[in-house]
Order: sequence, then C-alpha cells, then structure tokens
Amino acid sequence: MEDKTTYRNLRFERRPWAFPRRWIPVILAVVCFTVLWILVPHNALYWLLAPLVVGLAWVSTYGWRQALANLIVFLHRLEQF
Repeated sequence: MEDKTTYRNLRFERRPWAFPRRWIPVILAVVCFTVLWILVPHNALYWLLAPLVVGLAWVSTYGWRQALANLIVFLHRLEQF
C-alpha cells in the first residue's frame, strides 16, 4: 500500500551556507564610513555626510518609491531650468 516512489526526490541534506547578497552593500558602507572617519577631519565629514542623512530621512518619510519618483521629477526640472 505504501508508494515509495512518491518520496524519492525529496532531499533533506543541509544546504551550504551562502553569504547573503544584501549584506554586501551594508558592509561596504560601514567600511567606507570607517575609513572616511579615520582619514577626513570630523568637521568636514559632517558636511559631506549631512546631505546623505537628510536624503535618507526624507526617503524614510515618503517610502522609497514615492521619494524616487519625486527625485526624478526634481532632476527633470533641474535639467529644464
């Protein structure tokens, strides 16, 4: 009564661990920030990173799709100006 061919293709061995691709940009950002923190004076680093922090805060209030659409509209207006 038991059909042994039904479960023949199941594979229960452990999959090899792979490094998640989403971590790569995060790790690179931390490494770049650390290198900048060491090499660039802190008052200059503040002004270099302030627009990035403001931009990320702005994107977080909108949601990334609407923020990206608004950024594209803004860039088109800059091109026509």
